[in-house]
Amino acid sequence: MTILPPQRPLADRVYGYGLAGLLGLFVLGGAAGVLLAPFARTDALPGENRRLGALPPLPGNIEEWDTFPRRFEAFVNDHFGFRAALIHTQTDLSTALLNRLPTDQVVAGTDGWLFYAGEGSLALFQRAVELDPDRLDAWRTQLAERVGRLNSLGAGYAFTVAPDKHTIYGEYMPGYLHRGRNPSPHDQFMTMATANDLPVIDLRPALMAGKPSGQLYMRDDTHWNARGAYVAYRALMARLGREALDLGDGDFDMRPNGPGDLARMALIDRLEQVPATRAQALPCEVREVERVNDPSGKATLIRTRCEGAAGKLVLYRDSFGDALLPFFAASFGEVVALSGTPALADIERLVEAERPDFVLEERVERHLRFPPAGPSTEAR
Repeated sequence: MTILPPQRPLADRVYGYGLAGLLGLFVLGGAAGVLLAPFARTDALPGENRRLGALPPLPGNIEEWDTFPRRFEAFVNDHFGFRAALIHTQTDLSTALLNRLPTDQVVAGTDGWLFYAGEGSLALFQRAVELDPDRLDAWRTQLAERVGRLNSLGAGYAFTVAPDKHTIYGEYMPGYLHRGRNPSPHDQFMTMATANDLPVIDLRPALMAGKPSGQLYMRDDTHWNARGAYVAYRALMARLGREALDLGDGDFDMRPNGPGDLARMALIDRLEQVPATRAQALPCEVREVERVNDPSGKATLIRTRCEGAAGKLVLYRDSFGDALLPFFAASFGEVVALSGTPALADIERLVEAERPDFVLEERVERHLRFPPAGPSTEAR
């Protein structure tokens, strides 16, 4: 009599065949991605900020043979089938289960908030760094020179700091990051400016007071949203002695935005509903009449005009200042917005050519460690 081996349960067989099929699918799909890569355009994921590895040519000498395995492995890793889906899945699981992100430039806060961790931002939040006396003195000297020279040319001058998101929404920062009791560089800067009667506008009180009316910064981005920019704009206009636009909740619409810059860096693909200013809320049509771009396509100068408004503003700003532009453009007959951190001589030349009523400089909080340059940009 022939004794047959016992049959495995049906559930075990289905599980085994399914697992083998799934493994085969990944192997075939991965191989297909590598084989088709030379004939298909494959871009890096948003936030990777690099080019994917190219198929290396066959080596022609011994040195190329030594590096060929490493270059070929990089090509396979970058073009393996299902790469994007696998990366996004791994990111979603790590974020949901472990609250970990695939980059050290972003930290995951509570309630889904993301915060920038680069450029020493975490040390700033924890108040583990300070501005040394030499830097504070450089700030005092440069700002005082700006006030004196521009006032002599007939232009008012003011400087403001755009607070980092963790300064306004620190309650959403990770619990393991404890904030010290030392004054922050922003605190030091404002103390110096107040003691020397310098026209520096502190936006933190207005932003903190505006939080109950609605979210002011984006959850997935480093920047404030349109509502936050409007709160900052009103505080700035009050200090400039100008009448500000009076907008209400009905003047903002919620619209999808994203992925934000922090989400892109963390390889998180999601949209966020953020407030956007309705065009009908502005009292006049803002027209862009001039734009100068750098080689990368970033606007270094934007000139706008708005019929019915009076005055001229020169605005030196970073990326935070972009959201201020629609409000300033509707409040001044002409706005000349420039990027960068100018030296006094550069500002003087522009003021002599443009004859503005005001010059406003805006700088993000984490860049306060860089005082303005000396006599000209070439000296930086």
